[in-house]
Amino acid sequence: MLAVPVVALSVVAVSATQASAVSRPAIVSVAQDQLGDSTRNHESPMGSGCNYYTGYFRSWKPADGCPSSDGVRWRDSDWCADFAKYVWQRAGVPYADVPEGSGGVLTGWASSFKDYGVKHGTWHAFGSGYSPQPGDAIVFDWDRSGDIDHVGIVTSANASTVYTIEGNSGDRTQSNSYSRSNTDIVGYSAPVGGTVDEPRVGNSVTGDSYADLLAVDAGGKMLLYSNNFVRDDGQPFTGSAPREVGHGWSSSTRIIPADVTGDGFTDLLAVDAAGKMLLYSNNFVRDDGQPFTGSAPREVGHGWSSTTRIIPADVTGDGFTDLLAVDAAGKMLLYSNNFVRDDGQPFTGGAPREVGHGWSSTTRIIPADVTGDGFTDLLAVDAAGKMLLYSNNFVRDDGQPFTGGAPREVGHGWSSTTRIIPADVTGDGFTDLLAVDAAGKMLLYSNNFVRDDGQPFTGGTPREVGHGWAGSTRILT
Repeated sequence: MLAVPVVALSVVAVSATQASAVSRPAIVSVAQDQLGDSTRNHESPMGSGCNYYTGYFRSWKPADGCPSSDGVRWRDSDWCADFAKYVWQRAGVPYADVPEGSGGVLTGWASSFKDYGVKHGTWHAFGSGYSPQPGDAIVFDWDRSGDIDHVGIVTSANASTVYTIEGNSGDRTQSNSYSRSNTDIVGYSAPVGGTVDEPRVGNSVTGDSYADLLAVDAGGKMLLYSNNFVRDDGQPFTGSAPREVGHGWSSSTRIIPADVTGDGFTDLLAVDAAGKMLLYSNNFVRDDGQPFTGSAPREVGHGWSSTTRIIPADVTGDGFTDLLAVDAAGKMLLYSNNFVRDDGQPFTGGAPREVGHGWSSTTRIIPADVTGDGFTDLLAVDAAGKMLLYSNNFVRDDGQPFTGGAPREVGHGWSSTTRIIPADVTGDGFTDLLAVDAAGKMLLYSNNFVRDDGQPFTGGTPREVGHGWAGSTRILT
């Protein structure tokens, strides 16, 4: 019988900086008003760089040849960030009215909108599964160089497309649209205090951006421990009693949690004794809260018996979980997946290719987006319990993952933990670690790579978030 974890700590509230609620429709309304204002929705003269919004904020910019209007001398500069800041300020977004010379985060640089999100805990990297909301700032890196080039305001989004209004788009204010899988998108910053009009979608069973846990007991029964870190006042997996979401999982030699379909809801891949792989798809909303029941499981591969390890990882950062396979010789192969591109046949986009070797010496390989950039990194634990981070940014690394630099130590003493489970427990886009010891006690090592100055899992002393997990034969997230 699976023991139900009991949280033994006092409640700790975790939230963003407190601020009054901001109306997302109001942000969109301001952007639409500016789009329709023919007196300032373009440069004057066209192509000159002279624009109203830079003049409004940055009086030190050059004004030669620029007009004046509404008491503002127009100024010559790239102005997408000035436009977005103006929209947020006029809509009453907290901290958007603080001048950059007085400690304000938002400046004339598009990258400052990512800085805003990181500082206030509202940043969502591309590939994190976040569903963009009206009023968010969307930032771009056109040449994928690692430098942010442009920012706009989200007006709406659906499952496939995000719609925007942007300043300095073709020397004017324009409405645009982009595929949500467009890798020019770096991510989204939500306004502090912005009310959310639809559920956030992330890589979790319930699709709310907070990692849940699935526990399989000795009888093959699967239980769902749901988690919403904010709703649960910082006590994950305690939102309600766990509930059964399946049985008969004892016959699967491996169960691999992976958002195969790219919809933000974690699916399951099951490998049987013969090496056949089955996909149990999940869309918690579509399935009325009954995950993995959307349709009968279907075969998506065979011959997986020869791989010693199968590691789910969104290596390419496109929002679809790939597979990394390690064979008996320690060679690592990447089976890429883009469910849409592959016509619903995952891991068939091309022949697998080698992305490393020598992985036999690591006792554990843990997939985790440690750096929060939307590309899954690898954590390797050796026989001595030392943990190494192999960072990955598929674009930056020219398609050679885990080669961005030499691996570096990010901890030691991990030999004493019977299980290490990667999970974005806190929902901030950075993968945390859950460690289960021999007694079944579960500890949370939180991670925010930016907050922790590049030293993950050091944000504070690990804390107990449950016990009684020794009875679970498998713990999945």
